[in-house]
Amino acid sequence: MNFYNFLKKRFLFSLNKAVVLIVALSTISSTAFASSSWSQAPSWASSGSENTSSRKSNYSKDRYGVSPFAPGSNNIALDVGQVFLMGDLSSKFNDSIGTQLHYTYGVSDMFGFDASAGYSSHSDGKIDGQYSLASLLTGVRMNLSWYDKVVPHAVFGLGFYRPSHQILPADSKSGPSTIAPIVFGLHVGPGVDLELTKQLFFGAALTFHDIFGTTKFTDDGKMLDVGGTYTSFFLRLGVTF
Repeated sequence: MNFYNFLKKRFLFSLNKAVVLIVALSTISSTAFASSSWSQAPSWASSGSENTSSRKSNYSKDRYGVSPFAPGSNNIALDVGQVFLMGDLSSKFNDSIGTQLHYTYGVSDMFGFDASAGYSSHSDGKIDGQYSLASLLTGVRMNLSWYDKVVPHAVFGLGFYRPSHQILPADSKSGPSTIAPIVFGLHVGPGVDLELTKQLFFGAALTFHDIFGTTKFTDDGKMLDVGGTYTSFFLRLGVTF
């Protein structure tokens, strides 16, 4: 348990440093690049005489003015990458490739609604030993700054997780049983997206997941602690409309 707490604290410490670094870079860039070609506003933003609401209205009416993560935009992406199990899960099962379908709706220049559905499967090295993770998450995306076509961001949210444990019984005559409860959890992490075209973007995100634990009992009466933590590092390719 101490090792688990150490890993969790170390990740959160690293995450805090990353967010502080991004905010610091944003502050520095607003001064250092004030007279350069790098823009601190979204690429779709109009002149300074227009307020945010009028820009959003004009943008929504002009489908050719669409841009990734702009107000009123719909952004769908396919995420693929590595899922790193942490704590007790890392000692029982192997890391694996995971995938998720990601959706973001641009609410304003800074904020967006974020949702995703993901899945990964993990083996313990045995033929019948399996652990899988399915998730359905929602949250808030915050665009930290706009560097020309590059958008660093952070995501925080809550959602439902379905960790599935395949249990091998002591009696070899009976088959394996599965415990797969639906539990609640949270996720948080930084990311960055690059606008390739007005309708296409590419990005990466590092996300920490904490599945709130619960206790279940196997068919032979053994107690199983369902929950844990893991980190996902995904690359994404998406479209905007």
